[in-house]
Amino acid sequence: MKLKLQLATVLFFVLSLTGLAQTSDKEAAARLWIKANEKELNIKPFHALKLGFVRKGESGETLRFYQYINDVQVIDAEVLVHFSPSNDITSTASTFDGNISNINVTPSISKEAAIAFSDANLRIEGGINFQEAKLFVTTITNETKLVYKITTNPNKGNASWESLIDAQTGAVLSVKDVAIYHHERKNSKKHSEPNKNATATPLAFVPGTAMVFTPDPLSQAQVAYGATGYVDGNDANTTQLGNARTSVVLPEIDLTAGVYKLKSSYAEIKDFEAPTTGLYTQATSAFNFTRDNNAFEAVNVFYHLDHSLRYINETLGIVCRPLLNAGVLQFDPSGLNGDDNSHYLPSSDQLAFGEGGVDDAEDADVIWHEFGHGVHDWITNGSSSQVNGLGEGSGDYWAQSYSRSLNQWPTTNAAYHYMFSWDGHNPFWAGRITNYTALYPGGLTGAIHTDGQIWATALMKIWDAIGREKTDKAFINGLDLTNSTTNQQNAAIAFRTAAMDMNYPCADITTITQKFTQAGYTMPTIALRMNAIADQTVAAGAGNTYTLPSYAALANPINTGCNATLTQSPVVGTVLAPGSHLITMTATSGASSVVRTFTLTITPTLAVNEIVKNNVVIFPNPATNVITIKGEFDSNESIAIYNLLGQKVIEKTSISNEQNIDVSKLATGVYTIYFNNTKSSYKFVKE
Repeated sequence: MKLKLQLATVLFFVLSLTGLAQTSDKEAAARLWIKANEKELNIKPFHALKLGFVRKGESGETLRFYQYINDVQVIDAEVLVHFSPSNDITSTASTFDGNISNINVTPSISKEAAIAFSDANLRIEGGINFQEAKLFVTTITNETKLVYKITTNPNKGNASWESLIDAQTGAVLSVKDVAIYHHERKNSKKHSEPNKNATATPLAFVPGTAMVFTPDPLSQAQVAYGATGYVDGNDANTTQLGNARTSVVLPEIDLTAGVYKLKSSYAEIKDFEAPTTGLYTQATSAFNFTRDNNAFEAVNVFYHLDHSLRYINETLGIVCRPLLNAGVLQFDPSGLNGDDNSHYLPSSDQLAFGEGGVDDAEDADVIWHEFGHGVHDWITNGSSSQVNGLGEGSGDYWAQSYSRSLNQWPTTNAAYHYMFSWDGHNPFWAGRITNYTALYPGGLTGAIHTDGQIWATALMKIWDAIGREKTDKAFINGLDLTNSTTNQQNAAIAFRTAAMDMNYPCADITTITQKFTQAGYTMPTIALRMNAIADQTVAAGAGNTYTLPSYAALANPINTGCNATLTQSPVVGTVLAPGSHLITMTATSGASSVVRTFTLTITPTLAVNEIVKNNVVIFPNPATNVITIKGEFDSNESIAIYNLLGQKVIEKTSISNEQNIDVSKLATGVYTIYFNNTKSSYKFVKE
């Protein structure tokens, strides 16, 4: 786990990412759970837990408590407590190290000396792009030690080296490459540069255009590698490959002093790894290149990273961005010394793409896969897991979720399940698949890239059954419930827990359970549960009354078999007058029951002649895209628009004497506009 806490706090203020915070009103409840389970966690009096990371989202709130010894953090040691939106603890996980001893945490050597020991051991040539050293406590061969964890990213090569240096003796205790690659490496590889002093996003963004692969030329044309015109050919362009490009809009690119750069509020090009190829700035906003120009790879990566981040943060509504570099994802489209691989750098929240074989930056599967490692890292604050190949399978899923959403390959074609259709499945390397037949856990081989296919295959079967957005949301919010030791089995449980916390229909939960069970995972029985129900506001109908509908879909009791009995009070069909009413939903299954209540507020409807007295004019009526409301209103007037079911579909907290309202997204039908101050209403028809 990397320490991103201070930078994450800065980012919270710089970007106003309200999904991230380091305080929580649930901390006391979480600590009560920890106290009740301290024996199982093996917590000793000298152990300390500090709340270091809080993530709030649609599935609830996750608190991560990090372990400390005398104010020095223990590497990869945390306790996770997750609360559903109903404030129930629905998931916990722990990597707490109960065997850590109470040691002296005053180092005998300086940080600078530790870096020197690390550098001498690594013997890096060609310079260093990024290096940091932090003091930690850890256990090595059953002995508690104070160590400097030093991360070093070279200018040349393809690795991100993590060295543990004994803070008392200067001994090199371990060295490992912590970069994450999209396929098994044939050679040793190395990484580079972060920029922790990045400034907030500039104001000079303008739209641009580009020609890119979506997701790759073979999928676009539905042909196999080697077909006429569809070979790498040392980056040679062909008519076929040129025609396989798609024209896209770049929502944001940086324009400074007449120079356009591949930088947005989400992604930015950097040149931090060999070979040095530059930033491909230009004097026009049209980044239209063929693949024989390296600028094509640059804009292809930029488009897909920016698109993926916008999809998560804006379409799915999940706050998930790099915690370094001011929340902007930095990438090098030509890195890894030109080798045939790509990687994500957890130390600096960066991505780099190699050029061997088919350029990795030309295949969106590679781009989205490596980006998926970033999502896994950011959503867990550095506690991503590669146990059973969970991280590799997660990256494969994220890439396949996008490429399959383009509906290019028929389900009967083998390529429907291909991962890395252009970069792999060719003479350079075999690629991977998402219809892998091995089952968990017997089918595990110990090779993370191979084993990840079990996880990705199971997720894609769920994707096919319940759709992209639901699966993507449960996938990301499920990863939020995991830590650095989570295996595929527990990740499946976390995925389902997130889906239940987001109140997916019980039928979807059953489908999720079935697909995971068929993949070999053991899914626990679901005890009867029912999420909290939000208060509802509706408008009265004819006769200034409201007939109570069924709220079964809102209640959505969930249990194994989806066979709970649900009762509603007052019962369906009850006629209610305007005002506030308490609605009670009771779910029963055997001896278990769950009760949820919510307040239903019914606003009155008034006669049309009372509206006329207010000199209100609403036109056009019927309307297609926009309605205009004209009248002499008080400064505090506001409106709400309701459909025939009494559901609020639009709300404006204040309106002027002439107000335009966009109704283009409303379904056709009759709607009521309710004026909250004057207590009057008016109907219009949406065509």
